[in-house]
Amino acid sequence: MIKKKENKLTTTKTISPFKDIKLFKKEITDFLNKYKSTVGKHANRISDYFEMSCYNFIVKFYENNDYDISVQNLKSKKYYYKCSPAGLQSNYSFFKVSKKTGIKTYEFEIQHNLAAQSSFNKDIFTNPDITVIKTGSAKTSTTYYEINRRFSYVENKDVITFFEVKNFNPYPELVFNFIGIVNELKKEILANKSPSKKPLHLAPCLMVSGKPNRQTQRIKDSLEERYCINIIYDLFDSGVSIFSKRRQSELKTTGKIK
Repeated sequence: MIKKKENKLTTTKTISPFKDIKLFKKEITDFLNKYKSTVGKHANRISDYFEMSCYNFIVKFYENNDYDISVQNLKSKKYYYKCSPAGLQSNYSFFKVSKKTGIKTYEFEIQHNLAAQSSFNKDIFTNPDITVIKTGSAKTSTTYYEINRRFSYVENKDVITFFEVKNFNPYPELVFNFIGIVNELKKEILANKSPSKKPLHLAPCLMVSGKPNRQTQRIKDSLEERYCINIIYDLFDSGVSIFSKRRQSELKTTGKIK
């Protein structure tokens, strides 16, 4: 008797760059609990939760490098992330990081969706997702728009570093567009004149949720070899590991530790 073989169809599951929203909520809640605060308002989009998560990774970097960390501008002990360029910075929370080297203490703010002035033209601004700025340097203008509307921004001289966050699988145009933003905000990096003075900071980063293919991995390797930048893929699966103290030496930095 001949047995018929079952003809089973096999399918290959594409790895998604998206993450369950419940996992994001728990991750962000656990992070803020360390600083005795809670999320003031939950987001509506997965991409907003990914931005929050990346913001927390940046705070973790400074924590791992022995900066003192404090939460600023809580509202009724609740932390309000700024997940849109719209709105005034003064209505949202942020983290302050400080480091003492010798007799001097350096203080910075990690701001979320703050307009940053171009390094070429003082009247042009772009909005990095996350920006590290000198403490107290965020400003408000009522003359930027044609209507009498307030506008939050930081002058280019007060921008220390910045981070772009993308909730996609990486593709070539996305990566090359990041270099355009580096040129606009930190043109010295493309001229290989990154600051070497104290203290240590994370170099500008493109932070991407999805996994690279062979082409986008080649682009990352080439650009990181040329410039003092970080292009970080696969943050959904490896974010906690990449921003751990054990692996922080793999990330490019500006400035000096001591």
